[in-house]
Amino acid sequence: MDALTAIISILYPFWLLIPLLGLRPLFKKDQPFFERFRMGVRDIFLAWMVWALLWRFIIWRNRKPIMILTESVNNTAFLLLGAIIGAIYLLWTLWRWRNKRIRLSHLKTLEDLMALSPEAFERLVAKVFAFQGYQVNHVGGTSDHGVDIIVKNAQGERWIVQCKRYRGSVGEPVLRDLYGTLLHEGASGAYLITTGTFTQGAKDWADGKPIILQDGEEFVNLIHETSLGSASRRL
Repeated sequence: MDALTAIISILYPFWLLIPLLGLRPLFKKDQPFFERFRMGVRDIFLAWMVWALLWRFIIWRNRKPIMILTESVNNTAFLLLGAIIGAIYLLWTLWRWRNKRIRLSHLKTLEDLMALSPEAFERLVAKVFAFQGYQVNHVGGTSDHGVDIIVKNAQGERWIVQCKRYRGSVGEPVLRDLYGTLLHEGASGAYLITTGTFTQGAKDWADGKPIILQDGEEFVNLIHETSLGSASRRL
C-alpha cells in the first residue's frame, strides 16, 4: 500500500495537464463543433474526477502529494478547475436532456422551433417520422453529405431527409444539391423540411421530382396533428 501511495503521489502533479485532454475531441471533424467541445469538456471533467480520487486517497493515507505549485495555490487551482468544468458539463448535460425530451404538444409556433438547436430540430423531425410509423435512422453530423435522417416506409422504400432550421427561404441550388445526394444514395426520394419557406423557383424545380418540401408553417401544423394522434396527413 505504501508503494501505491508513493506512485500516486508522483502522478498527482500531472493534473496540470488535464486541460490538454480536452483538445483531442476537437479534431474529430465528423462531429459538429459544439458536440466536439462538449466531448472535450466531458473528458476534462472525467479526468479531474480521477485525480480528485487520487488526491483523496493520498490524504486518507495521511500523506502529502508532490506539488509543483505551493499547496494553497495548487489546491485552489485544482478545485476551481473542477468547479468550472463540472458546472459547464452539468449545465450542458441538463440542456441536452431537456432537448431530448421534446414534447410535441409544447411546440406550437415557428418561434418554438427556432428556439431549438439544429441538432434538436433534427431529433424532432426524426420523432415525427417515428410517430408516423417510419423506421428512422438519425444520421446527423457534419459529414452526413446532406443527409440528416434516413427513413423507411411500410413499403420498404428508403428516403433521405434534410433538415434546415433557419429563417429565410430555401432556394433552387439547395434542391439541386439534395437531388444529387438522392441519386448518389440510390434513395426512392427525399424530404426537405425547413423552419423557413421555399422560393417559387425551388418549388418549380422540385415539381415532378421525388422530393417533398415542407416549410415551417406546414411542419408546425403536422406537429400539432401528430401530437393529437390524428396525423392523417402523412409526411
